Amino acid sequence: MGELTKMSKMKNIYRKVMNRWIIFGATSLNYEKYEGLGYTYAMLPFIEENYQDDPEGKKTAIKTQLQFFNTTPYTAPFIMGVDVGMEEKGKTESLEAVSALKTGLMGPLAGIGDSLFVTIPWTIFGAIAANMALHGNAFGCIMWVVASILLRLTAYPLFNVGYRSGTKMLSSLNTTLKSLTNAASVLGLMVVGALAATMVKVNLAFTFKQGKLTMTGNSILDQIMPGLLPAAVVALIYYLLGKKVKPLYVILIVLVVSVALNAMHVLA
Repeated sequence: MGELTKMSKMKNIYRKVMNRWIIFGATSLNYEKYEGLGYTYAMLPFIEENYQDDPEGKKTAIKTQLQFFNTTPYTAPFIMGVDVGMEEKGKTESLEAVSALKTGLMGPLAGIGDSLFVTIPWTIFGAIAANMALHGNAFGCIMWVVASILLRLTAYPLFNVGYRSGTKMLSSLNTTLKSLTNAASVLGLMVVGALAATMVKVNLAFTFKQGKLTMTGNSILDQIMPGLLPAAVVALIYYLLGKKVKPLYVILIVLVVSVALNAMHVLA
């Protein structure tokens, strides 16, 4: 009877961990630890229970969890499940392995999660919902909300899979994750390339006139390569970010240059 009570208590704690992650996991995002603070906050109910008789172990566990963490919020529950499974058995002795696990898995799972849980479903359901809403069908909004909730609720089964698998699954995951990550990387690059060409708008305020022929600057450049200006702007921004220029400064540069060029065109 005592064992059943303990299992029931631990299940409630696991649910608290997931509820905290779903609601607050990504809300504490910052440039120092990214999702590290949210990860630690979500894990606190488990840490409190797991180290209730070991105050020093609790401090060590919290410090370990406060490290840098950044992955797709939808796939993080898998890492948290494996983390809980390892700490439940190994306590402080497993913390070094937990730290290595988080570092090793958050990158591959981010590549997979961004494609499977963000790009694909948001594109499909978002397009359908938006089209229905534009035609006055309120179900479009409802469908989008329901789809978003269902995506968030995948946290519970992912956590359970991670918890049951624990360290046993890590050896087989290495090969599987490598293949999935490569596939997700190719898909991600295709999506980014398409977004750069379709979503980045750069207009060249230049018009060429020769007799009855009139051509705009964009149409001339598009004959050389469609989307040449958007590609050049994206490449320049990527270069600046690669040189460790802060994103805020890059945004300010784009704004200032855009306003200045538009003012020059108006004055001309």
